[in-house]
Amino acid sequence: MNNILKSVNICTIGGGTGSSVLLRGLKNCSDFLTAIVTVSDDGGSSGILRKELGVLPPGDFRNCVAALSDSESIIKELFDYRFDQGKSLKGHSLGNLLIAAMSDITGNFEEGLYQSAKILGAKGTVLPSSLEDIVLQAKLTDGSLVNGESLIPLKEGKIASVHLNPASAKGSVSTINALKKADLIIIGPGSLYTSVIPPLLVQDLINVIKESSALKIYICNVATQKGETDGYSVYDHIVAIEEHTYKDIFDYIIADENYNIPIVSHEEEPIKITQNDQDNAKVLQFDIKSAEHSLRHDSNKLSSSIKKIYNLWINSSN
Repeated sequence: MNNILKSVNICTIGGGTGSSVLLRGLKNCSDFLTAIVTVSDDGGSSGILRKELGVLPPGDFRNCVAALSDSESIIKELFDYRFDQGKSLKGHSLGNLLIAAMSDITGNFEEGLYQSAKILGAKGTVLPSSLEDIVLQAKLTDGSLVNGESLIPLKEGKIASVHLNPASAKGSVSTINALKKADLIIIGPGSLYTSVIPPLLVQDLINVIKESSALKIYICNVATQKGETDGYSVYDHIVAIEEHTYKDIFDYIIADENYNIPIVSHEEEPIKITQNDQDNAKVLQFDIKSAEHSLRHDSNKLSSSIKKIYNLWINSSN
C-alpha cells in the first residue's frame, strides 16, 4: 500500500498552515498533486501586497510551494526569509515578494506561481481557487457583518455563515480543469470559516466537486480555533461545510482519535467526537496528531490515513 497513491491524481483544497502540513506528507506519495488555495487572505504581508500591487494574496501560496519543495538549499531559506527590520520591508516574506514580482514579470499570477515553484523544485502544482479580487464576509448570529478575513476571528460573537464578495466569483479555469481530472479530492485541514469554506463558495468550483466521481475526503482539525470554532465538535464542522455547500458532499471524514490530549490553552481545545460522529460511518478516526504538538496534525500520519482510506474505497468499489 506504500505506493497506492503514486499514479493517483490528487487535488487538495484549503489554505493556511493546514494545507502546507498536508502537502508535506503527500508530495512524495503522488506524481500528480495539485494544491488549490483560497484567495481571500487580507492580513499581514499578503494584505499589504494585495492592496498596494493588486496581486492575489501570496502568503498561503508561498507556504504551499515551500511545503512541496524538497530543496534544502539556500534558495528555500531565501524563499521563507522574513524581514524583521526596515519601515517598508518589515514583516514581508521574500517569497511573497518573489511571487508578486514573478506575477508582474509574466503578466499572469498562475504563471508567476508556476515559475516560483519551479525555482524551488516543488513536487506538484499550486493554483488559486479564483483569479478574482475576493473579500470574505462573515454574518454573525446577532445579524452583524464583518468584512475581511483577518478581522473575522477577532470579532465578538458567533459566526452564522460566511460569504464571498462578489458572490458571483468564478473559479480559475486551470483549477476547474484540475478538479475534473482528479481521482482524489481532499478538503482541509485548516481554519474552517477562513481557509476551508471560502474556496468552496466559488460556485462553479463546488459544482465540479459535487459532480465529480473522485473520492472526496474532509480532514477535520485536531483543535478548535478561537473566534471561529469555539466548542465545535467534528459533527459541527461537517454541518457548517454542508450548510455552505451541499449535503453529503464527502465520502469520508478523517478525525483524530482524541485520546489523552491535555488541554493547555483556553484558546484551543481538542475537538470532541460526539455520538453523531460515532454513528456516522463516514467518520473514520486515526491518530493524526503531531508528537511535538498534540493540537496539530502530523504530515506523515495524515498521508498514511489517506492511503488507508483510498485503499478501502478502491476495494469497496471493485
